Amino acid sequence: MAFTNYVTQTLRASGVTTGTSEQDTAVTLPETVTSFWVVVDKTAEAGADNLLTVRLQAQVGSTWFDLSWDSMTTTGGLTTAGDTATNVTRTPNIYDGGSDATFTVMAHYAEVPSNVVRVASVTSGSGPPVNTFSVVATYPLNKF
Repeated sequence: MAFTNYVTQTLRASGVTTGTSEQDTAVTLPETVTSFWVVVDKTAEAGADNLLTVRLQAQVGSTWFDLSWDSMTTTGGLTTAGDTATNVTRTPNIYDGGSDATFTVMAHYAEVPSNVVRVASVTSGSGPPVNTFSVVATYPLNKF
């Protein structure tokens, strides 16, 4: 059950990448939002060698800056004993050039400089490289 005070907002609807490098439309979060969680969900790719890099950017003035997450975790299979512990080595890329056919990653942004954000992605691979993914932000509407 989700917290009743939390809101989910789509930053990028599930869609196909249209080029090797793209920036999605800017999304304005409520002014009270200073931290949030982002879930990136890759659901398909056109070729086995397609790579995808996803990061979040914030607009400060008229300039877009890459945001570094504060912690990040991936999903793990229920039958796998592999370590999916939270990563806390900050970097701008939520997912960095990985070739997984599908994945779900959750990144936490503890403090952000702006409530205007967008998703930036880079797709590479052969003939033509295509990935399908979505990005959703979740944040508390009010902090008590």
